[in-house]
Amino acid sequence: MEILHYTGYDDDRGGIVSVVHALASAGRFGCVLGMNPGAVQRRMPPLRAEFFPALAGELIGPGNGWRARVTARAVQAWLRADPARVFHGHSRAGLLVALWLDQMGERRVVASVHCYGRQRWFYRWAARRLGARLRWLSPAMKDYYGVGDGTWAGCVPGCAGPTTPAPRVARDETAPVRLVGIGALVRWKNWHLVTAALALLPAPVRARLRFTHIGAADGTADAAAYAAQLRRRSEAADLQGLVEWRGEQPSSAGVLAEADVVVVASDHEPFSVAMLEALGAEVPVLAADSGGARDLIRTGENGWLFASGDAAALAGCLRALVETPALRQVHPRPEDLRRFTAPVVAAEWEKIYREVSGA
Repeated sequence: MEILHYTGYDDDRGGIVSVVHALASAGRFGCVLGMNPGAVQRRMPPLRAEFFPALAGELIGPGNGWRARVTARAVQAWLRADPARVFHGHSRAGLLVALWLDQMGERRVVASVHCYGRQRWFYRWAARRLGARLRWLSPAMKDYYGVGDGTWAGCVPGCAGPTTPAPRVARDETAPVRLVGIGALVRWKNWHLVTAALALLPAPVRARLRFTHIGAADGTADAAAYAAQLRRRSEAADLQGLVEWRGEQPSSAGVLAEADVVVVASDHEPFSVAMLEALGAEVPVLAADSGGARDLIRTGENGWLFASGDAAALAGCLRALVETPALRQVHPRPEDLRRFTAPVVAAEWEKIYREVSGA
């Protein structure tokens, strides 16, 4: 069985492609990455790629919607060349293509919703149209779109691939608390919230914290401007020596080995792969109280939640890490993550792929 994991992206950055690589590592089905013409893969080893008429990967709108029909025609030809092939749309563009394929009568089509979109009505309509062939990431996402029932029914979560963790650096109780951020330098990730929270703390408390970020801008002009803005804000808030922007790294293993806490600051983070990797490495997570974190983080057990978008609330949590036993009292257990490992999630998808293909 061969699955076309369609993104409509120009490269292989981002959490969606991380999940596709994780699924490929399980070896239950062949994985092909559907991309725009000329797209570049930087991850090693690269996946086999197929290129289709270009779309804006993360845009729902009339123009992209009509262009998706052309892309769907090309995908339809790919599907019909082999009855063992299935289309899996992951991005917003992937959902548009899935809907066109359904309109064209194709049944070997599934879609994952990986975002908290503004046009909630559209996603509810897509769910009615595709039925069980559309899957959400978690119960919190179903709640957001107004289709929640408090269960995981209709959900298939993201997953993290196999990793070789670096040896953990032992915690020195007299040393600063080591905070880590992992992910693209884009505005919706809210990295500015971390620097704002640090700036709110009294100097003696702030001196007992360090924040290290790994990840690069996504190639857009806005992301480049945001990255420059973050560095300027760090300097203006007198955070030199406390905040480090390391840029893109080949993996998160090294920085997780140094980390005491991983910070996920974004509002409505769909289902953070960085969060899964952190918990798998037994590093607690401090996350905004929204999105997939609500379904994964248990305060006081494997991490903490703070009010989304609230720098003061985040600052309060950071202060507690320094001044209370909170950090010593949490103990993430990798065995609790079995539900979100690549073999388990790949087995769920394999069942769905076989159902839609009649295999």
